[in-house]
Amino acid sequence: MSEDITPSLSQYFGSSDDKQDQLDFTQELTAASNKISDLKLEDNQKSANKNEPEVCRIFAETPPQPKDPTAAFFDLIGNNHTTGANGIISDLGISASNDDGYSARVAVGTEADRRRDAWIPNEKTRQCLIANMTATPGTYFPDRDLLTMPGVLLEEELGDAVGEAVSMCLGEAEAAQRRVLTASDVTQDERGLRELVQAGAYHAAINLTARLLTIYGQGRGRAGHPSKHSPHSLQLWFTRIALLVKTKAFNIASAEAEPFGQLDKPDLFYQFYPEMYGGRPGSIASFSFRLLLAELPMHCSKPKESLMKLFSILATIRKMLENLKQGLCEDGNPMEITESDRADSLRLWNGREARVMHSIINCALALKDYELAMELLGQLCERDGAPRHALLSALGRLHLQLGDIAGAEVCFNEAAEAKGGVPGVRELVDRGLLSVAQSQFDEAYGLFQQASTLEPSNIMILNNMGVCLLYGGHLKEAIAVLESAISSNPIHALHESLLLNLCTLYDMESSKGRMKKFALLRQISKYQADAPTTILEKLYG
Repeated sequence: MSEDITPSLSQYFGSSDDKQDQLDFTQELTAASNKISDLKLEDNQKSANKNEPEVCRIFAETPPQPKDPTAAFFDLIGNNHTTGANGIISDLGISASNDDGYSARVAVGTEADRRRDAWIPNEKTRQCLIANMTATPGTYFPDRDLLTMPGVLLEEELGDAVGEAVSMCLGEAEAAQRRVLTASDVTQDERGLRELVQAGAYHAAINLTARLLTIYGQGRGRAGHPSKHSPHSLQLWFTRIALLVKTKAFNIASAEAEPFGQLDKPDLFYQFYPEMYGGRPGSIASFSFRLLLAELPMHCSKPKESLMKLFSILATIRKMLENLKQGLCEDGNPMEITESDRADSLRLWNGREARVMHSIINCALALKDYELAMELLGQLCERDGAPRHALLSALGRLHLQLGDIAGAEVCFNEAAEAKGGVPGVRELVDRGLLSVAQSQFDEAYGLFQQASTLEPSNIMILNNMGVCLLYGGHLKEAIAVLESAISSNPIHALHESLLLNLCTLYDMESSKGRMKKFALLRQISKYQADAPTTILEKLYG
């Protein structure tokens, strides 16, 4: 796949976590996940009673599910990604495409491989790579601080949290009926890993990555020990850390990612292994892994750290683009490439530049630096081939977050004009959000209902409808809409925001909502291999 399509914007605004599978692992990483809106009541209405329950009023659009959710080998962060604890944006529905998926890279790579893996090493790494390539084989030994020495830190395999909750709340007999894949039920390779992720068995997939990394001398107890890296071992690490982010094990993800730094150490470049790759240049780690590591601090409530790392990546990309325009290779070497290959390289790295800008917008929102977010959104709008209608829609939603209803309306009108034709789901949702911001919940409900007729399986829209009914004073109807969403599409509707809302509505309806929550737990046990801890605590807490 190429990366010339502008990646999906992560949702801007929010205070709750995570969006749907966005991750879908492949198309979430990245991106930012994750809510345009998971705005909580107290975030939106200054006059709201602080004792009111926390109900997510506005949700971001749910991206379409790819036919094979592991087609790009779990390319999570950087495309349609999940968000961290600050609930930063996830996806505005702009389709993403990238070529950073797993592939068996060979010693003599193609031009596409060279283009994809290009990177400018820092000066210290560059000097080390030169010394290594010019030394007699087997005689050069770099300092330990120049080596990447990762290892699995989790001492034990992760268990079945849903099964434990079912056993505690519904009894052992009910738990015994639960069937879920484990790491031992699949082939012990990346094919088995794909199978686990497709089944939503993320904890089991994390367990399998630990087993597979042991083969490379990077399993449990191996942190701090030198080992060789390969495209496959680094892809396993990328997948593992992305899965830890997906399951919100942010501290573990951060600790296991620490040895990789910013993927700039010499042993993470092909040139470090001339006997294996014949002097082939470039980064062994995928660009998506680089972006994931830069975004990781944001999930750990350190958005400033992420911002610094992302701007560093952006500066390198822009230097590479400058090199290409001056007739050089991405890393500044004078190697000749054809004009068509140069054009493909420019398209690839322009797309990656946009991806990084999206991530910086997420960081800016986490820091409440709305000026930076708007500036970058404006720059994205001006790029050739940019999906202006989607970007203007995002800009409008950002104005809503700031309480600028007039500014939001201008952006939404421009977005509709840029798209042209009959209003689609995005335009109806934009108008619905505008009505919500004006507390016109009945009107908003009607707009979301129209959008739902165009996309009946869109859970975000049904969720919004339920919220509008609640704020319009129709509690029972709101519950019915959300329950109907789950019954009609349980696999996709058993989604964190919708479940949290439904649990909150049950609490508002009656003090006897416990049995209804247990019914939801049964649904999760039946259709989901894993569930976030926040959901399980809400169901049986």
